[in-house]
Amino acid sequence: MARACIGGVLLVGPALPRAHADPAMQSVWCSITEANSRRLFISDPAHLPATSRMTVFAYSGRFARTVNMRYGLHYVVVGHYCQAFPTPRRAAIAHADMIAHLADQNFQIVSVGIF
Repeated sequence: MARACIGGVLLVGPALPRAHADPAMQSVWCSITEANSRRLFISDPAHLPATSRMTVFAYSGRFARTVNMRYGLHYVVVGHYCQAFPTPRRAAIAHADMIAHLADQNFQIVSVGIF
C-alpha cells in the first residue's frame, strides 16, 4: 500500500508500481577504451541473472574475445570490462553517459552488437 501524509492526514491507497525490474536480474554492459586509436568498443545493455559476480566475469570474457576476433586486437580475456547495474534504467543512464563523455573527446564509438 502507498501511504502519504498531507496536513497530518494519512492517505492510504493502492501500491504504486516499482520502477525497477526483477530483483533476480541485473543489467550489464561492457566497454573497452582504446586510447591509441581513440576508439570506444561498447556493447548494448543486456539482462543477466544476478546470482553471482562470476556471471558478469564470464560475460566480460566473451566481450573481450569478440572484440579481439572482430577487430584484430589483443585484450586479456580475464580483464574486467563489464559494468553491472541493479536496474535497466541505471544501466542505460551510465551507458549513455560513457558514450557522451568519450564522444566529446572525439573518440570513435564502435558498437560491438551481439556477442
